[in-house]
Amino acid sequence: MKPVVLRRRGVQHGRLVPAPRSAAAERVRRELWSADRPLFLPGILAAHLSAFRAELHRTLHLFDGLRAGRLAFEQEVRRRLRGAREFFPSGSVVDAGDAREIEKVYVDGMRGRRFAARGLYAKLSWIAHDGRDASLRIRFSFGSEDLLDWRRETRRAPWADCYAEALFPECAVLTGSAALRGAIERLLGRRARFSERIVYNNAPGGGAVFHHDCEPNQHGVVFGQLAGETAWLALPKRELARCMAEFAGSPALRRLVGTPRRALRALEREGDARIARLLNETPAFTRLLAAHGALFHLRPGDALLLPNHGWNDTCWHSVFALGKRPSLAHSYGIFAARRAARERAAREPRARRRVESRAR
Repeated sequence: MKPVVLRRRGVQHGRLVPAPRSAAAERVRRELWSADRPLFLPGILAAHLSAFRAELHRTLHLFDGLRAGRLAFEQEVRRRLRGAREFFPSGSVVDAGDAREIEKVYVDGMRGRRFAARGLYAKLSWIAHDGRDASLRIRFSFGSEDLLDWRRETRRAPWADCYAEALFPECAVLTGSAALRGAIERLLGRRARFSERIVYNNAPGGGAVFHHDCEPNQHGVVFGQLAGETAWLALPKRELARCMAEFAGSPALRRLVGTPRRALRALEREGDARIARLLNETPAFTRLLAAHGALFHLRPGDALLLPNHGWNDTCWHSVFALGKRPSLAHSYGIFAARRAARERAAREPRARRRVESRAR
C-alpha cells in the first residue's frame, strides 16, 4: 500500500501506510461487526458511479458556490425541488447559537394537497469551528434538533430521506446498491433503513476530529466515498482506550489515561482539551493508531461501515481530507426497518422509487 499524507487544521501527522485494500470474507465481516470494528468495502459502489456522473459534478459545483458565497442555499433548494410536488418549501432559519450552522432550509412533505410530514429540514453547516477548515456538510432530518425528535419518531424519517434524494439523486449510489444493502442487512439480520443522511464536502487539510455515532436505535453508520479521497482512523472505543494507555509516557498523561479504564473514562469527557489534543493533534499517537491497523484510505466507490452496539461498544473515528480539491461523500445512519416493504412503499413519495431505479 502507498502511504498517504495526513494533514488536518495545520497539524502534519506524517506519511502513513493504510490498511490493505481487501474486502473481508462474509464470516470475517460478522466477526468485525460484532467486535465494533470498521468494515472496509473497497469498490463496492464503483459500478454505480458512472450513472450519476452529472449529478456528482453538479453537487461538487454546488458546494464550491456555497463556500465562495456565489450561491444561496435556500434558492438552490427551491431550484432543485422545482416540479417535485411531494415537497412544499416552508422557509429557512439560522441558529444564532450554533457557530457552525450556515442555514437550515425547511420543507413539508405532501401527499396530493394534504400535508403528510411537516418540518423536514436540510441543514448546511461548517464541519469545524476552525477557520482553517473549509469543509461543509448538509444534514437531513426533521422536527426539533434540540429536542432530538428524530430519536423518538420514525414516521417522518422516510420523508426526510426522500428530501435528501430529491436534492441529491446520487443518494441512489448507496441505497440502490444491492451489494452494499445486502452486506449490511446480513449483518443486521433484518431489513435496514438508511436515515439521518449527511452529504459531506471535505476540503483539503480539513475533516472531522475523533468522535462517535452512538445513538439509540442506530446500529452504525455507512460512509460512501463518491468523489475525491479521504483517510480514516477508525477503531472500537475500548481499543482506542487501550492505545491511549499504551501511549501515555509522561506522568501527567499517565494520570489521565495511564490505564484502559482511565482512558475509557477520559473519552467520555469530550470537552476536555487535553484529550482532544492527544486524539487529534499528536502525530506520534496517530502513527501508533496506524501501526495498529486503524488507518483506511477511501477512494471513489469505496464504503466504510462503522458499527454501534452501545456507549462503550461503538466505533470511534476521525477523517482527513486528501488531495487538492474538496471531496464528496454520503454518510447514513443504519436503522432497522420497522414497516413491511409494501406499507413503506405506499407511504413514501414516488420520487424515491424513480431515482433508485437508475442505480440498478
